[in-house]
Amino acid sequence: MTSEAANAFLFFTAAQHPFLASILNRIVPAGGNFPAAGDLGVVAYLDTVVGQAADLKRLFAQGLAQITIASQAQYGQEFVGASDDQKDAVLRQVEAANPTFFEALVQHTYSGYYSHPTVIRLLGIEVWPPQPRGHHLEPFDLGLLENIKQRGPLYRQA
Repeated sequence: MTSEAANAFLFFTAAQHPFLASILNRIVPAGGNFPAAGDLGVVAYLDTVVGQAADLKRLFAQGLAQITIASQAQYGQEFVGASDDQKDAVLRQVEAANPTFFEALVQHTYSGYYSHPTVIRLLGIEVWPPQPRGHHLEPFDLGLLENIKQRGPLYRQA
């Protein structure tokens, strides 16, 4: 990841990126041809979602701090450096202690992962336009709005 991309985050810092990627890789690990969520770049999606909602900012700041504290308390090391089994144990502990955070984390991870173009392609889902295939929409005739425009506003001016 370039430093330019890391600086584009709304909420998470560049230093948190590997930490978050490690968490997301445990929530949706790699399997078969499918990449893990953190390796796919779902951190950027999560950052956008969390960065736009004050309640999620608070929830994620507290939840990520809990993961850091639990990893240090149980294993004396950062979450990123722990084994997969240790990471899973830490995440289960945080899930039990803060189910609201963990539910939001999983929900937004899944949303970012399963809406990613790579995953959609790997699933074999064909993305179509909103109208049925082959249906052509005629251009809208703006002249049809003339009667509405001439009517004037139907509300009281401030």
